[in-house]
This record gives sequence, structure tokens and C-alpha cells, in this order.
Amino acid sequence: MMLTPARRESANDGPTSWQQLPHGIWMQQQLSHVFAPYSAKIFGYYLARVGHLAKELELPELRVRHQFSAAQHGESNILAELEYWPFAENALDAVVMIGQLEFERDPHQVLREMSRSLIADGYLLIAGFNPYSPSVVTGCWPGNTKQPPWSGRYFSKARITDWLSLLNFEIMDAGYVAPTLLIARTTRADFGLAGITRFIPQLNSMYYIVARKREFPLTVMRVKKRMKPQMNGLPIANRVK
Repeated sequence: MMLTPARRESANDGPTSWQQLPHGIWMQQQLSHVFAPYSAKIFGYYLARVGHLAKELELPELRVRHQFSAAQHGESNILAELEYWPFAENALDAVVMIGQLEFERDPHQVLREMSRSLIADGYLLIAGFNPYSPSVVTGCWPGNTKQPPWSGRYFSKARITDWLSLLNFEIMDAGYVAPTLLIARTTRADFGLAGITRFIPQLNSMYYIVARKREFPLTVMRVKKRMKPQMNGLPIANRVK
């Protein structure tokens, strides 16, 4: 499968709340459950919730003194373009970003800015919409193509993991969550996918990644002395005896 360029000319508007998505509240609960073990390990002074979905995500075990939301528009504590992140280097202890890279003009640059603002060993919690889920087909229905989340540009978990590895992030955990077809008319959110995703988790509607920023120290390596070759026993041209 050919990969399309990550950068595009303009950004799209992402979802402004979980209620905007079919079975959104249920999806929010699914993500809160998988992030809970790691949110209990996060502590410090500052945590940024990037995007409106991250703002509403419940993480009650967090031990961070100050939490704030950041988005390009809407109701947020800070309004800013994510490509020009208005935070100093090594200023944040953790960043939570849910369903936001899909709607950015340059997701590479956004991740670079998140990495720059994180302290060493800081946490980055990311979740996005899975391009291999059957819920993508629901976006082909009339009226859905221009609605979030289908109006975004999906990236696979493996692709995001590669980007994070280039930024010296260590992947602590990654997987798939929320088995739903994103059909609002179904009474059960996991209708049609509840059983099959137990064996094929890649069909879930969302992926999640827990990563930590690492700064590897440079160490001096000892270079072994190169042994000089023994020339006495070798025939040499024009050698004078």
C-alpha cells in the first residue's frame, strides 16, 4: 500500500466533543480505561490536553498540579496553532492528544513541537482513528464524508510509532480500542465487532500509544588499537635482498 504524504495544504476542523461522534461517550470510556494504568504514573507540574477530545477525557489518577487544554479554536484554556507550540523547551511533564493529528496540516511538525516542549522522560499519550477499521466504510455514506472523524486523514498506529521513534520516544504500550462501526442507529456501540476484535484487534476503531521522551547520553567508546600486519613472510615486488 502506498503511503500518502503526511503534509497537506490546509487543516480540517476536528471534532469539538465526544458527543459529536456516534457512540462517542462510550469511546471516551474505552480510552480512559486503557490509559488509566499509565495516568497513575504521571506526576509533575504541567500537563497539556491537546484538542477538544483530550480536554474531555477522564483521567482521574493523574498527579499533576496544573492541567490545561489547548486547541486552535473553540473553548480552551489556550488558543494556539499546534505547529507553533507556544511553550518553552522542556516545560511540560506530559501531553495528551486524542484524535488531533488526523486534522492537522503538518502532523510531523506537531509531533516535533510536542517533543520539544516535553521534559526528559515526559509522557506522551496519543490516540487516533484506525484506518484499518471497518468504521472507515461508514464514512462513505452520503453526508458523512465531510463530518468528523471521517473528514480527517487517518494514519496507522505503525506509522505514528515510526515518527515517534525518530524523535527518540520509547513506546511503553500501544494497541487498539473501541470496537465500533460508528453507526449512531445501532443500539449497541460494539455491534458487529464485539466478537471478532478479540481475535483481530486491528479492526477496532481507534489505536492508542503511550510513549516517553528519552534523552540518551553520549558515552565515550574505547577504540581498539589496530595491529600492524606482519610483512616479513609476504613476498614483495622489487624487494632487494
